[in-house]
Amino acid sequence: MRDGTAAILNDGQGVPFAPVAEKDGAVCGNTLVIQSDEPARPELGPWVAAVWVDEVMRGRGVARALIDEAVRRAGDLGVSKIYLVSRPALRPFYAELGWTVLEEGVGKHGLTLYAREPAAVPSRP
Repeated sequence: MRDGTAAILNDGQGVPFAPVAEKDGAVCGNTLVIQSDEPARPELGPWVAAVWVDEVMRGRGVARALIDEAVRRAGDLGVSKIYLVSRPALRPFYAELGWTVLEEGVGKHGLTLYAREPAAVPSRP
């Protein structure tokens, strides 16, 4: 994992940041940690947002690794809770990763709102 935003957004300290996954030197996935992602819940933050994995790399644990790294790094910054919204169809995926559903039908797109405590993320092997 590397941070794809450090050079353009900040010095690598704090939010925002963007873990990036690579395979053989090519980017195959990324996510963002940003202060606010859901206009219907502006009081919450920070958020894991925009999780993307290249289609040929899906099903190989890349999304899990990116999300865990994002949450772990947020915890290293002193964040005690981090949030995420998704389409309702992705609820089983995020539940398997340890996210707790806080609310259904959030915002104009009827998203599912989750939270996770960084302390619950296992450390890297």
